[in-house]
This record gives sequence, C-alpha cells and structure tokens, in this order.
Amino acid sequence: MREKLPDQQPSMDGGLNSISAESALQVNQLRRTNNCRLTEFGAVTKRGGLQRTSTSPLSSGSPVLNGYTWREDGGANEILAVCNGALFTAAYGSFPWTWTQETGSLSSSVVPTFAQFRDGSGDDVVYIGDGGLLNKWNGTTLTTDISGTIGAKMIVVHNERLWSCGCTTNPDSIFYSDLNNGDTLGNGSSGGGEIIIRTFADEVVVGLASINTSLLIFHKRGISRLTGYGQDDITVAPAGVTSDVGTIAPGSITAVGNVAYFVSERGLYICNENEVSPVSTPDKPDPLLPIIRSITAADFDDIRAVLNRATRELWITIPQYGVYVYNTILGSWTGPWDTGWISPETTALWETLDANGLPVVLRGDSSGWVSLADAPSVFLDNVEANGTGGERYTMTAQFHRLYCGDSALAKALRWGYAQVSLRGSDQARIEWTTGSSFGSFSLPPSYDQTWGGIGTEWGTGTWGGVGVQSYRVPMGGNGYYVDVSFIDSGAALPVVSSFQLDAFALGRR
Repeated sequence: MREKLPDQQPSMDGGLNSISAESALQVNQLRRTNNCRLTEFGAVTKRGGLQRTSTSPLSSGSPVLNGYTWREDGGANEILAVCNGALFTAAYGSFPWTWTQETGSLSSSVVPTFAQFRDGSGDDVVYIGDGGLLNKWNGTTLTTDISGTIGAKMIVVHNERLWSCGCTTNPDSIFYSDLNNGDTLGNGSSGGGEIIIRTFADEVVVGLASINTSLLIFHKRGISRLTGYGQDDITVAPAGVTSDVGTIAPGSITAVGNVAYFVSERGLYICNENEVSPVSTPDKPDPLLPIIRSITAADFDDIRAVLNRATRELWITIPQYGVYVYNTILGSWTGPWDTGWISPETTALWETLDANGLPVVLRGDSSGWVSLADAPSVFLDNVEANGTGGERYTMTAQFHRLYCGDSALAKALRWGYAQVSLRGSDQARIEWTTGSSFGSFSLPPSYDQTWGGIGTEWGTGTWGGVGVQSYRVPMGGNGYYVDVSFIDSGAALPVVSSFQLDAFALGRR
C-alpha cells in the first residue's frame, strides 16, 4: 500500500505572490490571480463587471481625463467628468445616464484635479486645476481662468485654504489661497501666496496630500511637509519627511484616512506625517516592482489609483497591464484585471455614491466612455447601458505549488477537493500540471443563485461566505509537484475557499 500524501491550499488571504520562488510561497498565497479579488474571509472570488453609463461616449475617440463627485449646497450629488476639453455633468440613476456638456473650455490634454471648497461668495463650488489659471464649477456655470490666480495642475484643500502645485513657471513652489476663498489661489494682494519648497534643493513638486495636520508635498525623490493646527498658524518653513523616496506617478497619490498611498520607482509605498515605508515585505512582495522597471516615463504619468471604500481595496491601474488591487485590510494583492480594463485602456478612476448613498467606483477610458465598476448583477465587461452586449473575462486563481511534503519524492495524483461556490457559473474548471503531465476537469454547471439574485447587490451584504460546495476532482498524472488552478470563464462571480490534494508516493529521485 503506497503512502497517502495530502497537501492543501487552506485559504487564499495571502493573496498574489508572483515574485518569490515557487517553494517560498506561503500556504495561503496564490501564484496567479488574474481577474480575482480577495474576500475578508480568506477566499478568492472573481471581480465584478463593467457597464457603460450612457448610450454614447462623452466624446468619441477622446480619453476621459478625470472625474469627480461633489455634494451641492442643495444636498444633491453631482458627477463631473472632463473629456476632450469639455466638462460633462450627470446624476447617478437608472441606466442610461444623461451626460450634459457644459459651456466653457478646459485643457484637452492635461489631467485635471478637483477640490470642493468655498469661493468669494461663500458658496461651495468645485475648483478645477488643469495646468492654467484656476477654474471653478458652481453647479450651473463653469468659470475658466479666474483672474489673479496662478497656474494650477494639482489642487487640494488643507486647513481651510486651497493649495496647488504644478505651475510651469514655478515648478518648485506651492501656492495657497486666503482662508475660505479659493478664488484667491496664489494671489498675494488678496490673502493668497507662494511658498518655495527647497527642502531637498530644487526638487520639483509633483503632488500634494492633506494628511491630519500636515500638507504632504511630493517630489520625484523625497517628501516634504507643512504643518499647522489652526486656521492661521501654518508653518511656512517646509520640513523633510524623507529624501529617500518620492513618486513618479502623481496620479497614484491616494489619501486614505490618516495615511497616503503612492507609487514610487520601488513599488507601492504608504506614508503619514512622520514616516514612509513600502507595503512590500519579504513574505508579501510587491507585484508592481518588475512592471515599473519595464514601463516608460509616459506610462508613469498615466498610472491612476482610487480607494474602493466598499471593499477597502486600493485599485491601481497601469497602462497595458490592467488593474492591480491591494486589499488594505489583509495587506495582500490580487490582479491584474484585464479584458475591459485594458480594452479600451483605463484613463481615469474616481469614486461616487450610488442611489442608496453607498460608495462605488467609476472608470473613464481612452474611447470616451464612463463605466460603472462592479455594476450590480453585471458579470461581463463593456456592457451597454441598456444591459446588452459585453464580453466575458477569465478568472485564473493558481494555488501555491503543492509538493505534498517532499519535493524530491515523486507522487501519483488521485483526488482533488475544491471548496467552491459557483454562483451560477457554467464555465468553471480545475486544471493542473506536474511539469510532465497536464489535466483538466470541468465542474458541473451551477444552478444556484448568482450574486444579486437573492435581493442583495455587490457591496451591500456579506460576500464570499455562503453557498460553498465540495467538488471531488479526479486527477491523473505524476510528478514531484503539481500546480493547480481554478479557471472560470462564466458570466458569474464564483468564490473559491480552499483546495485539498490527495496523492500517493511513488519513489525518490
């Protein structure tokens, strides 16, 4: 009787490890996670689909440069998007949405940034920085190139002032407004002003983030800060947080609570007012690092990031590669997300609120479309606003390499046991390879409820924990190890909880 040698993938919460040697992966890590995301309960699931919000693009063939959602004085939430130099507005509702092109012109090439703040009349408005003089939208009128302001590319609000950087004539300066009046940005005669940042010599300022009592100032190599605790006591002498690392991708700077995430030339970093550190660890290496070393400077400028507050995931989109996801609860990675996320190419990510006031993510692309990510009951990409069309995308979750306890002992494969909730998928299978043999087993089509079919929508209930079944997989072949993958091409959101392998010893090398 040959010795039975089990091995298993007990959970998935270690996420993607595409960097370490096969033998170094933890038992809860995955080798591939294409179009996957992690649940908070240790499982891996397929990502949601993309549905276009309108029947036609904002401007055919022109990229959506950026977007924003703000709360008007009347209490309504309005969605903004900039495409082909025009400002478009819409309200969240049933598909299709009506996007209205507003009168007035913005830059058709510079990626704009937005900040909700008060203007000289005391009303809340949205300021728009597009590289030229400051602009604002008050809900009815777009005012461009406000007289007396400074050229602004990135804008943020901090300590009741509007701040900016990115002025082409003063690239190592930041500018501020008078208290509660963004119309005075950089205007010294009206209470605004300029601060030259020479913490690290003549380092160009590329980004800003308001974190607690500090305004973080990002350089390509280094981070400075201004501090202050009240309205008038801003410390105008910048202090250095670090001279070791800055950001090559201003569009990746994302404030999350009391910290900011950003992409550097060494991967994803996290910082607060006092310290900076990589998210990468020896056990959980950063999958972005080899990608960053292979892309161009233009690609760096096109990196975007957004926090999905519904799932506490940081989404980072990299041109031609898709979206990589960092789960801020688990400290683990998944990705890339491809198919509709790279065709058309993603050019903008921003958060809005759905009809129930819950956070959702909007995505703009290079063809002028604005789409809703994780659209309820949508499991395809590039679905039309009326719910038709779309394309399937494939989830691939490859488990850590299974050695059954001894990498020098040949094993014969017998049975695999997959804990899976197919949620209505009709195209799921288990594949495996030992390096010398290959096998595949299609799971029977599922007729259980798909996600959203029991009165809940993605993000509104407990996801990743119910309806799991055990599937017995007949496996053949032999070798010193086996690589096992769960692959799904169905129009559903299956959840994989664990996998167990039964093999039998053959002999040593």
